[in-house]
Amino acid sequence: QNSSLMFDQLFQESLIYLPDFQANAAPSSLICELVESLCLIDGEVLRWPFHLARMQAACQALVWRDVSKELPKHWATASAQMPEDCRQGRTMARIVYGAEGIRSITFRSYSPRLVRSLRLVEANHVDYALKSTNRRAIMECFDQRNGCDDVLMVRDKCFTDTSIANIALWHEQHRRWYTPARPLLRGTHRAFLLRTGTIFEDSALTLDRLSEFSRIRLFNAMLAWGEIELPMVALLPFTAH
Repeated sequence: QNSSLMFDQLFQESLIYLPDFQANAAPSSLICELVESLCLIDGEVLRWPFHLARMQAACQALVWRDVSKELPKHWATASAQMPEDCRQGRTMARIVYGAEGIRSITFRSYSPRLVRSLRLVEANHVDYALKSTNRRAIMECFDQRNGCDDVLMVRDKCFTDTSIANIALWHEQHRRWYTPARPLLRGTHRAFLLRTGTIFEDSALTLDRLSEFSRIRLFNAMLAWGEIELPMVALLPFTAH
């Protein structure tokens, strides 16, 4: 009963955030499986309503029925079987779903990958507006990192995302963190940080403006704000093919 009441409140709140995830363009009809990655700290889910909103927006975009409505039942079953080592510390919950419904919910203990350098990579062909389990185009970019820990993908001359995270750049003069207005994926943590006025959108974060910024932060559902911060010198230029 408590769980169903909790979800009722979460669904109510998620409606507020629905516009944050509504896609601008029609998604590819080839998408058949999506995923949500949630962060749990000591068993408590962070930013639940943002994940529900993104699931709802994705189902609308693909003209699927609203699969998120099945979550309370599936979540109750899955979380009762959560491994003991996932009940403390930081855990990733992975919800995989398709047009017919929720396919699986799995849990694993999480520790972040060390990122100390980023390689700029052209990604004009990459379309990842919905969080698909098919990450082939992103992994092709990641494979071009050429000795760096990760890549920062550039689309139409604008910065977008790394292979796993949204980004924000610190503007020395404005004393503000700016995030690309057109990321590859509208992250749930990104939506939260925008809503709280921690970061601000900029539609023209281009290569020729690099000197305006001194630091770059990487964040996603699993990474805390400020957990990964690099100086701009950690951003390395494109390599010749």
